[in-house]
Order: sequence, then C-alpha cells, then structure tokens
Amino acid sequence: MMKQTSSVVSHSGYDADNDQHVRAIDRLIHELRMPAEVVNRSYREVLEELKKDIKGKAFLPILVSRSVKERLLQQR
Repeated sequence: MMKQTSSVVSHSGYDADNDQHVRAIDRLIHELRMPAEVVNRSYREVLEELKKDIKGKAFLPILVSRSVKERLLQQR
C-alpha cells in the first residue's frame, strides 16, 4: 500500500520567490513520498545555507531541491 503524505505545512517565511519554493517543496513531498514536515524542514535548512553563498536567486529553488533530495535519500 502506498504511503500517503500531506503537504499541509506552513510554507511562509521563505522570500520574495515564495511560490517557487512552495512548488519545489510540494514536488519533493510527492516525489520522495516523505512527510511534509521532514521535507519542509530540510528545505529550509538547505535554503538558509545556500542563500549565504549564492547571489543569483533565480536558480535557488532548483539547487535547494537537488540538495534536499540527495540529503533525504541518504537518510532513508
């Protein structure tokens, strides 16, 4: 039986590109089939780390998503 996950998590508090981050988080929740809270927490952590070093924000959701996916798959 497939494990259902819920993406009902507060997505507020990211930045001006909030919609892009929300979509990225929702994709990761669906793709990884992990609890929304776990994905959201990991996404926030990685986002904060990368925001310090990356000047161009356009690709930030993609870079964060890749890092989160790698991180969470290693933890399985």
